[in-house]
Amino acid sequence: MHTPRRRTDLVVFLAVLVTGVVLVLSGIEPEAVSTVAIGLSTLYAAWQRQDASPGRREPEPPAPPQSERGRACE
Repeated sequence: MHTPRRRTDLVVFLAVLVTGVVLVLSGIEPEAVSTVAIGLSTLYAAWQRQDASPGRREPEPPAPPQSERGRACE
């Protein structure tokens, strides 16, 4: 957990969690709090994608073994 990105993820997670707890304890309905949390997480995910450098790509999943490739065509 020494990379800045992981620290940022942790800080954002804790901020959303604490905000949710405070809102529920102050009388806001849990359904409304979950809507706000989903909205904030969506915005954060979009911000993280925009922040990524153009040369940096997500790793592609490994290809299936050769034996399974033949079965998919049958």
